[in-house]
Amino acid sequence: MKLRSRAACTLLAGVAFCSLAFSSPAAAQQTAEVEALRNQVKELMARIERLEKAPPPAVASGAAAGAPARTDVPLVAADAFKAPQIVQSGNSKYKLTLTGWVNRMVVYADDGVADDFMFTDNNGASSRFRLFGAAKLDDEWSAGTDIELEAISANSRSSGLNTDSGAFSFNERKIEFYIESKRLGRLTVGQGDTASNITSEIDLSGTANLGGYSDIGATFGGIAMRNKATGAAGGTINALFSNLDGLHREDRVRYDTPTFGGGFVASTSVTEGGATDAVLRYNGKIGTATVAGAIAYANSDSRDLAGFDFNDQVNGSVSVRLENGFNATFAAGTRDQKAGFDTQFYYGKLGYLTKLNSLGTTAFSIDYFTQDDFGVRTAKGDAYGAYVVQVIDALSTDLYAGVRNHEYSTSTTDYHDAIAFMTGARVRF
Repeated sequence: MKLRSRAACTLLAGVAFCSLAFSSPAAAQQTAEVEALRNQVKELMARIERLEKAPPPAVASGAAAGAPARTDVPLVAADAFKAPQIVQSGNSKYKLTLTGWVNRMVVYADDGVADDFMFTDNNGASSRFRLFGAAKLDDEWSAGTDIELEAISANSRSSGLNTDSGAFSFNERKIEFYIESKRLGRLTVGQGDTASNITSEIDLSGTANLGGYSDIGATFGGIAMRNKATGAAGGTINALFSNLDGLHREDRVRYDTPTFGGGFVASTSVTEGGATDAVLRYNGKIGTATVAGAIAYANSDSRDLAGFDFNDQVNGSVSVRLENGFNATFAAGTRDQKAGFDTQFYYGKLGYLTKLNSLGTTAFSIDYFTQDDFGVRTAKGDAYGAYVVQVIDALSTDLYAGVRNHEYSTSTTDYHDAIAFMTGARVRF
């Protein structure tokens, strides 16, 4: 409006001077014309000033029926680096939040026969975006929706050596809604975490998902173990190691109790196909230590899905972090496989969280995983590694690096070790 005011004044002044240039030479007549033009300019400037101070016009009565009055929100705040976290929903009753990240890494691996560089998406925390909607009925009842989609190229769980590139996939992680009561708990319906998902992966080290954790197949899963005698590729790391982590994510109905007993939550779910599970979780303080853990039971005997063709299993994990940053994590599980024999795994990690610089927290850890009889009787798998994660708070970015060696054998076959190094970054938005 100020720009238009200045333009109007300039235009009026120009009109005045032009009028003078073509006016009569008589002095009295010229003076009268100048004075008249001066009064016109004053009157127009007064009008412009009144318009600038006037309130905005009301919404037209002819607006679409039922449409809410619109308030324009700037796309970027005045301070672009402290922009408010706002996503405008088409439904004014729901608060909508958009989150996600991109997570890419460079891997160098040697399987004992060949070696190669790979450029992959780290499946431990794969690239994704999430839209979460929430609304309140009153102080007691609330509801919400959750859509989380994975957009991943060159998946580290399936990318192997000497491949030009990995396939791109766009996958559902969560498509669900929930209804929650503070007194009665939460009921969730749709595609999402079963009650027992992530129960083998409770980890307070600061290096889980990015560096190394109990899901051995997440970061280097597509690398094959090589037969020492023939050099032939056997199964991949993802196929030969498993942390028996519940029933994963599926179409299901799930119920979670309110928090009770100072940090406990109980959960259960029933999946499409009839698998069931039950879980007890804890998250709280014991003395000055932060403690998180879960123990789960799952039954999948009604199904024959790859990776879930078992009868019963029990698994869990616990992680403890002290005030000084030292932390320890332990996970274990046993599964009654339909092949007729059981499998067990054990996982341990030691870590240290500290602040070495002004960028953010730095986390270090070492871990060890061992498993017997997974899928094949007499099979023996071991893995151990070391990891570091540096958080850059100002950029919402996590830099990480790590190395892990994998060993595998059966009673009839020995395999080369497969060692892999990784470095990458997760950028969160």
